[in-house]
Amino acid sequence: MCSRAAGPVFAVPDERQLGPASPAVCLRLFFTRQLIAMTLQTTPLSLLAALLFTLPAHAWEIGEFKNGMPRSEVEQALKTWNFDKTLTVGNDGLFAYDLPNNPAGRRYLFTFCNDKLVAFDQEIEPAFRSFIVIASNYANLYGNPLKVIPYSGVVANGEKNLLAMFWRKGSDFIGVKYALYPISEQLSMTWQVNNNCWQAPR
Repeated sequence: MCSRAAGPVFAVPDERQLGPASPAVCLRLFFTRQLIAMTLQTTPLSLLAALLFTLPAHAWEIGEFKNGMPRSEVEQALKTWNFDKTLTVGNDGLFAYDLPNNPAGRRYLFTFCNDKLVAFDQEIEPAFRSFIVIASNYANLYGNPLKVIPYSGVVANGEKNLLAMFWRKGSDFIGVKYALYPISEQLSMTWQVNNNCWQAPR
């Protein structure tokens, strides 16, 4: 069965009308309902302006990692975290993770712009229900998402379905991403700020 969450934005259609639902079906239904709900719902401009005005202006800080931190300081700090592996990802990324046999199971992605930290992604135990819970909690705190990115495409071993949702928190963007692959799934939380290298949130 598809997991349900309170509120009209995050409701999932009644499976009694649909029959047994796989995670892929749940995700597609969620895409549809979410986009329809966002199209029908609008926030008054005056209320939105008031909410944005009262939000804190400080940038994000996760543990000892914070927005604007030089890449060299991030790399130095990571040495004390004892990750199994740390890999460079392209020109602007750093991926720190534990191997499958490590019970800690940590997976962190740091993204830089001009060698300054501008985004942090943390993978967590993947489950569609967890995605619904996180998104619902963010909606209760920050209102409707600022941006929703639904994506379906073909990868080497089959179909990929992705849903990313972002909210504004002061000068920050916070979000949650759920990806469904043929034989696996991925769930991550993200913190981002505007930068000169790419348009946030993404």
